[in-house]
Amino acid sequence: MAPRTRAQLKRAREEEGERRCRLCLEGEGDGPLLQLCACRGSAKLVHRHCLEKWRRTSRKEDAAYRCGECKDEYRDALSLELLRARLQAERADGEVTVFTLDTLGTELQDQGKFDEAEPLYREAVKVSRETVGDRHPDTLGSINNLGTLLKDKGDLAAAESLFREALEVLRQTLGKRHPSTLTSINNLGTLLQAKGDLAAAEPLYREALEVRRETLGNRHPNTLTSISNRGTLLWTKGDLAAAEPLCREALEGLRETLGDQHPNTIACSDNLGKLLLARAERKTRPRRR
Repeated sequence: MAPRTRAQLKRAREEEGERRCRLCLEGEGDGPLLQLCACRGSAKLVHRHCLEKWRRTSRKEDAAYRCGECKDEYRDALSLELLRARLQAERADGEVTVFTLDTLGTELQDQGKFDEAEPLYREAVKVSRETVGDRHPDTLGSINNLGTLLKDKGDLAAAESLFREALEVLRQTLGKRHPSTLTSINNLGTLLQAKGDLAAAEPLYREALEVRRETLGNRHPNTLTSISNRGTLLWTKGDLAAAEPLCREALEGLRETLGDQHPNTIACSDNLGKLLLARAERKTRPRRR
């Protein structure tokens, strides 16, 4: 084998340097190096056992369920284990927090455990209403969480009532450009789309997207969600030509910010593929005379 050039040796050392666990700084001799969140570059690789140790011992409030750097959520069994233990400890101390109720509820919902999440969300809404009132941002956040769960369960009427309550108060108290208001606008839009009321959903999607572009930029995850939502709505309405550039923009942004293997990127790529197939089929479909 021919000796490697200085450039090749340098590149090999750089590649070896990148193949390090960001927590223990050791290589693959200590176990497989995995990308378990949306971190990029040299920070993306970690040993699973190192990450589990950090999540169990870190003093950061969110370490149990999401990355401390990119804030991508793990959505795994360990998240549930640690959050359940936190809630159990709070109940034992008689100081249950709305944050823990909502966080565990969201984790359960993300993992498809709707029946376990619902009583936690309802408890969070009840505690918030009693302690800080109906118009407090924490209460409105809990209301939106419960509404999202009910929508996912198919109870659209109950979800719509909650979404409209939250949105009305958020517009009054935080204004139409606040991130929480925009999330609430988007929530109501997705529900109306699920009901088939596309005419009512479209102006909500448009409003959320315009303000998010202005306030958060084109590559923020919430902006990308709005871009994808508006593209999907236009596709559903049959306007495939207008939907395609939005779906492409959302996919490009997700690839840049979350990577090719992130579930959101994969879902967006799948949607774009289906849209392109639908456009191709429409072009080849014989015209009626």
